[in-house]
Amino acid sequence: MIEFQSISHINIVVDDITQACEFYQQVLEAIPVQYFAHFKNVGFAKSAGFMEEAEKVDVSIQFLKVPTVPAPLFIELMEYHYPNGNDRRPTGRTNDIGGVRHIALGVSNIDESFQYLKSINGVRMISDHLHYKPYTISPIKTDDFTFFDDVLEGDLKAKENVCRIISGIRYFYFQDRYGVQWELEQGHDDIASQ
Repeated sequence: MIEFQSISHINIVVDDITQACEFYQQVLEAIPVQYFAHFKNVGFAKSAGFMEEAEKVDVSIQFLKVPTVPAPLFIELMEYHYPNGNDRRPTGRTNDIGGVRHIALGVSNIDESFQYLKSINGVRMISDHLHYKPYTISPIKTDDFTFFDDVLEGDLKAKENVCRIISGIRYFYFQDRYGVQWELEQGHDDIASQ
């Protein structure tokens, strides 16, 4: 059995760690925390799967903290100097299968966040339609979902509360220059408080 303690970090491999750090400082207000320049470590390399020539693996690593509440989200940027990897920056759609589809962050100012991100070079909204923006989830009913907890499933007030919360959520998706898809959402208080 795995005994989880927390989310540790999200890893993003980049082509220029300095530019990537500046990008995430601008896009997510990330704060640089640690930097390992040209890190060469056999144990690190072998754990990452580089079993041959582990001593030659050369990577720069930068940790950044996104000041999310109640706990921060950490991003680990890696620029591999050796060996070089393939440059596959996905430009997937919301419903494409494979990999993590998006990382969601809660915000309190969804419209302002949307306008801000639209203005940043290297950010692409998931849709280029003229009318794409944060929309509110349409009203849902208590029979649209099921609680796995039998007590909660039988609690009409708990189910109505979820309907109220879900029907007030507003969100949008964007993709960054490294192919990571993000969701910013406002109002998903039932998940954020658990």
